[in-house]
Amino acid sequence: MMAFLLLAALVVWCLGRGSEGATVIAEQQGRIVFTAPLHSRYRVSLPGPVGATELLVEAGQVRISQSPCPQHLCQRQGAIAKKGEALVCLPNSLLVRISGPPSSLTDYDFLSH
Repeated sequence: MMAFLLLAALVVWCLGRGSEGATVIAEQQGRIVFTAPLHSRYRVSLPGPVGATELLVEAGQVRISQSPCPQHLCQRQGAIAKKGEALVCLPNSLLVRISGPPSSLTDYDFLSH
């Protein structure tokens, strides 16, 4: 599961980094548990296996403001604001990513054969 979350964060980061973000999307174990416009103000608590992780969305960026994980590495990642950036809290199986408006017809969410 941890390898999947790290791989997902890497893919999200590689596919769309750099452009302005529009939406915050939080996922736990592959399920979307929270979405919000990036340019709004929210403080939300998301329950997880080791306790609640608190997200703070404000001033066009999002960060993990509190987490019950032992080393608090997710809090140390700081704030993100650009499309494709991601935060990961492995003990709570949480992936927080930024999505943005499509810039062209070649922006894909998923391709399959």
